[in-house]
Amino acid sequence: MPSVCERSHFYSMDVDPDINAVRFRWDGQPTGEELRYGANQLLEFVRSRAVSGLIVDTRRVTAHPRSSVEWLVRAWMPKVATAGIRHVAVVHEDNLLARTEMEALKQRIQQASSLPLFFTAESQEEARRWTAEQNQSITSFSHLVRYLSSLTLFSLS
Repeated sequence: MPSVCERSHFYSMDVDPDINAVRFRWDGQPTGEELRYGANQLLEFVRSRAVSGLIVDTRRVTAHPRSSVEWLVRAWMPKVATAGIRHVAVVHEDNLLARTEMEALKQRIQQASSLPLFFTAESQEEARRWTAEQNQSITSFSHLVRYLSSLTLFSLS
């Protein structure tokens, strides 16, 4: 079981080495300023590790202001992609408001092709399973590329 690497009064984060992902959990409802601070701390944490996945647990967050969602999509997510994150799973409450907000966020992220794959889940287990599958796909693809590049398809003799 991974140990908590960083904690504040409103979030915690650690690395799950079994699925090559950072896990981030909001421990309460952040203000707009706290959301930006926590997200930027997460970005620095991700940059200091070689991980391709991110799981964000928002079950203790009721909703984000529109300006915060815009900031996440336009400013923060591109930086996360540049830091090496290829897929993000967000765990949310099982209620209509949370599902609606996550669906809107998912649509916004999917419109931008340079952002990581985005998945919403109602449980940590579902998010962890999806993240593990994404890592397996990346690993399989990398092996295929290395194999194909090792083949000599043409001989110039």
